[in-house]
Parts: sequence; structure tokens; C-alpha cells
Amino acid sequence: MYFLLSGEGKTDIGLCADGSAMCEGAQHNEGPMAIIVSQIVEQQLGFSFMDTDYYGYVSKGELVARAETFKRRKKSPRLPGNKTAKETRYFYNNARAMALCAKDKEAELKVDVVAVLFRDSDGTASAGRGEWQDKTNSMAQGFDDEGYKRGVPMVPKPKSEAWIICAVKANPYQGCAALEGRSGNDKSPDSLKDELARILNGAPTREELCKMVDDRTIDIKRIDMRSFTAFRDALWQLCSQLSSVHQ
Repeated sequence: MYFLLSGEGKTDIGLCADGSAMCEGAQHNEGPMAIIVSQIVEQQLGFSFMDTDYYGYVSKGELVARAETFKRRKKSPRLPGNKTAKETRYFYNNARAMALCAKDKEAELKVDVVAVLFRDSDGTASAGRGEWQDKTNSMAQGFDDEGYKRGVPMVPKPKSEAWIICAVKANPYQGCAALEGRSGNDKSPDSLKDELARILNGAPTREELCKMVDDRTIDIKRIDMRSFTAFRDALWQLCSQLSSVHQ
């Protein structure tokens, strides 16, 4: 089983060490969300794909470029109505592009590929693209419309800082559901990014965030948030199904 990851930046899934659009695990500078994915897989399957470097990374730019070709194709009849379709098409097309990358990797490696697509649900770059459930559903629909059954949306509500704050705030892991109701706009006076920087006495680096996940300062077993558990449970279920098939 091979895992293919995509995110938005270096402080979530990470990036290729040489700036490439795609790379294998050994050439990937992992971000905290990538380590979280590996920890969830380890809980279910008993191994960390990060430890083996048997995984790959696809940049956001690569998926956006591939998605440009979809504009000439007919819209899926199952995508939501006109207003919602415009708001969520970015997530839908990203998932379709991710599915194509994953199918290419499956053809190359002759193994099942699990594709995890990380996108924040709300922020300055995604203003007006719909609500969390709509975006998650649109990703799932994008995977499905490409005939790909091993895609998992990883969509924090409203963004990954909420998951991290849940673990590092003054009363960690308590009342974290309230964080999901906050604005994901970094220009908001109630900005999650600014709050995280205040808690940690400065904006955290990729390396600092990774260390906090590695040493369980951010303990994924204790995070109880709808968007987190939805992702975790979907990944668990898929890994369990694939493991049963190959036993």
C-alpha cells in the first residue's frame, strides 16, 4: 500500500526538498499534517509510511495545473446546483486531478494507492467557496467521478491552525468544537493564525510544528473535533478495508 499526499503549503503537508511539483518520500520535507496522516495509518495498520519513505507528494500547483484541462469537459450532473457548484468546483477539480495522479502511480507501482488531499475549508484564498460539508462532499464527488475509490479528503474546519490550537491552548483538548466555528480568514481580528502565534510566542516553523506532532505535544488521540474525526474515521475505514482485502 502506497500513500500519495497533497497540501497547500510547507506548514501543513510539506513540500519537495528541491521545490519539485512531485516527489517521493525521501525527497519530501514533511509537514505536521503529513505526520498526522502517518500516525493515523499507524494506529490502524501498525506501521508508519513516514518511517519507510514509501509515499509520495503532489504540490497544489501541480493539481491546479492539471485541473485547468477540466474546463473543457462537461460538468458532472451530480455536482450541486449552480451557486454551490461555483463555490466548490475548486475542491472538486483538485480531487479529480489528485485521482488521476494516484491512478498514474498505481499503474507505475502495481499497488493500491491511498490519496490524501489536504485543503483548508475557509481562508483568504478560499473565500466564497462554500461551507465545510459542501467542500468535503465535493472532494469525495471529484474522486468518485474519476472512478477512484481510495481518495480521502482532509479538510480542517476552518483551517489546520484550529486543530493545532486545540492541543496547545491553555486548556488543551477541552471545548475544541468552538474553534471550528471561527473565521478562517487570516485578516480577521479573531484570526486563528495570530492566536496560534500568540500561544507559541511567535509564528511556528514547519520544523517546530513537526516536532510537536512527533513528541505528542499535539496528541491526535485526544483531538475531538468534527472535521478531524471525519477525516480520521474515513482514513481508518479505508485502510481497514484495504488491509482485509490483502490478508
